[in-house]
Amino acid sequence: MAVPRIVRRLGVSRPTVTACLVRFERVGVAGLLDRPRPGRPRKLTPALEGRIALVASARPRDLGVPRADWSLSRLREYLLRTGMLPALSLESLRTALRRGGLSLKAARTGMARKGTTTMIPAAFEYHTPTSIGEAAALLAKLGDDAKVLAGGQSLIPMMKLRLATPRHLIDISRISGLAYIRESGGVLAIGALARESDLEESDVIRARYPILLDASKVIADPLVRNLATVCGNLAHGDPANDHPAAMLALGAELVAAGSKGERRIPAASFFTGPFSTALKPGEILTEIRIPTPPPRSGGAYVKLERKVGDFATAAVAVQVTVGANGTCERVGIGLTNVGPTPIKAKKAEGFLQGKRPDEAAIKQAAVLAAEESQPTSDLRGPVEYKRDLVRVLTARALVKALERAGK
Repeated sequence: MAVPRIVRRLGVSRPTVTACLVRFERVGVAGLLDRPRPGRPRKLTPALEGRIALVASARPRDLGVPRADWSLSRLREYLLRTGMLPALSLESLRTALRRGGLSLKAARTGMARKGTTTMIPAAFEYHTPTSIGEAAALLAKLGDDAKVLAGGQSLIPMMKLRLATPRHLIDISRISGLAYIRESGGVLAIGALARESDLEESDVIRARYPILLDASKVIADPLVRNLATVCGNLAHGDPANDHPAAMLALGAELVAAGSKGERRIPAASFFTGPFSTALKPGEILTEIRIPTPPPRSGGAYVKLERKVGDFATAAVAVQVTVGANGTCERVGIGLTNVGPTPIKAKKAEGFLQGKRPDEAAIKQAAVLAAEESQPTSDLRGPVEYKRDLVRVLTARALVKALERAGK
């Protein structure tokens, strides 16, 4: 008999039943313990608990759930429906909320542990490595208890709200030689400590990579852009961030360094889920590598936001190369904040490949991109509105990119 059924029939708590079954097994009565169900994680890792806290601290309506407050069952249903967790029992959810110091009634204000102030991070140890090798070794040693700090414009606010409570911060901002933006050998390389404001001021970016200039200009405000790093924007894994879609459109590669050396990860396979990336434990994102666009190339990033500096209601990144015969030799299209991860619109890209980008082709590609989007309803708008917005923004971004390619 399953443990939940015993709990219901006897009216006792699950821990009491489990303790009794453990005693039965010790005296030779086998087969009574509640076995792990297929697909259910054996325990919630700090990363998974962080995802739960992030959702529990948001207003349900902001996430497309038509309720004023979370209930335990609604919160669990949302986490499973969006794929943030493969499986989750109500008991495990209660435990995760308790460990995070959150209660459902207090979730909207992000209340932290009893007796603490919500805008002050929990205590942590601060590490200042002098090389990437030293930083990677620290990260591998400390595991899930550690976070890498560069610009801190995403991590620090989460720590203040206790949505992230790392015991160790590994600050790489003092490592020399990582704040570069340079083009050589057919590749644009952006180092781990290159700031958003560096993109805006770079002559190379202004002349040859307008799509990156478009994206950097609409990120938050100048105060944030003076500190935030481009690599940090990607490593955070937020589907609402602006650079991921641009990297998908550009066909970028991301360089991760760890104790076992370096490896290159295509941007198309880097974003694995909400706030999740392909970085392995102990790895640090050290460089972005973007192929130098050939002649007759152009790019654009078009974003609709509720107010200046806000996350996008939806945004589209486009990079195109037009051949001598007037057809599209290469097309890259990335979508922002209309799915659990940044989306590469492969059907729209494939449709335009080898075709003349006339008005009819652009309209059809925009429709295909909209069909590939996976938005959810929230305060920024319903699903239908966001999907049509993707259609409109894709057409605008294509026209703008093609104009730049012609110049």
